[in-house]
Order: sequence, then C-alpha cells, then structure tokens
Amino acid sequence: MKLGLALGSGSARGFSHIGIIDCLLDNGIIPSVVAGTSIGAIVGAAYAGGHLENLRRQALAINRLNWTSFFNPSFSIDGWINRKQMQLFLLKSGVLRKEKIEGLQIPFGTVTCDLMTGKEIWITKGSVFDSVWPSMAMPGVFPPVEGPDGRWFIDGGIVNPVPVSLCRALGADIVIAVNLNNDLLRRVDVMYEEKKTGEIAKLVAKAKKLLPKKNKEPIGPQPPDFFETISRSINIAQDRITKTRLAGDPPEVILCPKVADIGLLETYRAEESINAGYRCCEMNIEAIKDAVR
Repeated sequence: MKLGLALGSGSARGFSHIGIIDCLLDNGIIPSVVAGTSIGAIVGAAYAGGHLENLRRQALAINRLNWTSFFNPSFSIDGWINRKQMQLFLLKSGVLRKEKIEGLQIPFGTVTCDLMTGKEIWITKGSVFDSVWPSMAMPGVFPPVEGPDGRWFIDGGIVNPVPVSLCRALGADIVIAVNLNNDLLRRVDVMYEEKKTGEIAKLVAKAKKLLPKKNKEPIGPQPPDFFETISRSINIAQDRITKTRLAGDPPEVILCPKVADIGLLETYRAEESINAGYRCCEMNIEAIKDAVR
C-alpha cells in the first residue's frame, strides 16, 4: 500500500506542510508519493528530493528585516514578487533546475493551469524547478510562466488547490490531503483589520508614494486596496474550488492546520506555520494510523 501526500496551495501558510511531514516521520509514517500545488509543490519537491532541511533553513531565515527583499514595491511588469530573489530562494531550498523528477526518490508531480484554456495541467516529468515555478505563479503576484511549447501557465490553485486526483494517479492507495484554505472566509474581517496595519500595508504605502499625486483627495468610503482585493479574491476562489474538488475525490484523511490568520505573503511567520502543521498532524495521528493500517 502506497501512502500519498496531497499538499495544497496557500502561499505562506504552506510552510505548515513541513510540520506535517515532520510529525508523520516522527511517528514512523513515511509518504511514498507526493503531489503538490503552489507552495505545496515547493515543499513536495524538497521532500521528494531529500532537501526538506534545506527548505526549512531557508524558510526560518526569513524575518521582518529581509522579508521586503522578496517584493517589487513599485509593482513592475514582473509582478509584486522579486522574481530573482524568489528563484534564488527555491534553488537554495533544493528545488533545482538540473534535477529531474524522474530521478527523485519517490513519485512526484505538480499542478498548474493553462492561462488561455483554463485546463488543469499535471507536470510529472522534466526539471523539478520547471515543474514548481509555473505551479506557484499566483495571478497578480507573479507573471504567467511560459512553457516550452509556448503556452502560458498560472498557479495550479486556480483549478486544483489540493491535488488528491494527481496523488492517486501517481500510484497512491491512501491519500492524506492538506487543506490550507479551511476557515479563511470566516476570519476575513479579523484578517482585514490586521492587514490595514500590517507589513503589506506599509509596502503598499511606499508604492503609492512613487505614483503621480492626484489633484483632489477622494471623498467618501474607499474600496479595499489592490493587494487586499487580490488576496481576498484568491481566498474566495480557493475556498470554493477546494470544497468542490475534495467532495468529488475525497482523501482518506484530510488535515486542516489552523493558519487562517497568516497572510498570503507573510513568509516571515514560517516557524509559526510549521508548528501549526505539526500540531494539526499530531492531533489527527490516530486517524492517520488507522487509515494506514
């Protein structure tokens, strides 16, 4: 019986995947198949390639001081994220350009989406880096990624946030799915109040200073800012899609770490996210053992 991990999308919340894997291994439960979407693709690739400790070190090295180096405050055509800095993070974490999926220790695959057709694309061959990068191309944050055949790809969370189906296709008999999108919408009011005074708001304020000043100040209530609109839209879409996909292809075990209060790009909270993943897995370890048996 092969045990598979379906690691879901959720940006900074996805470091909780590391804690879940830690807990499984501590209990002698070794996943032998991994499928990932977006941040799940990053963690899945690191685990499948034997580089999870590299990823952990890189994640824990992010703090409030160096965190801003991952962003383009002026919001260039390259998107909100500093692409070179993010790619360097992946390479240091063990998501390598020269390493092939076919050569990994266990079966691995990622999910991305064809921007023009909306089709769900599974990447199960070729460069590990080139399988992860298009899977995490979040709209509004990263620019679309061009494939070798000229097609453009975006974040796989748009079509399959928790890739249970891909995990089964890779040979998993039992699937543990990790849903990072649970409870997001219930806590949106609290999250919005935090964002207004948070680090993202400071970056937005800096970006606004670079724009031409308007002659008149706006009057009346103002809509949520650009980033808040994007992040809420992503949360709504992934919440709905996740529920639909999991209902259609339910896993044997589903884990929902309590990370709803961690913002999409608050990667400096990696330790908190990892610990939340470990606690969640630990609380459900008997159900996991029953499923494995």
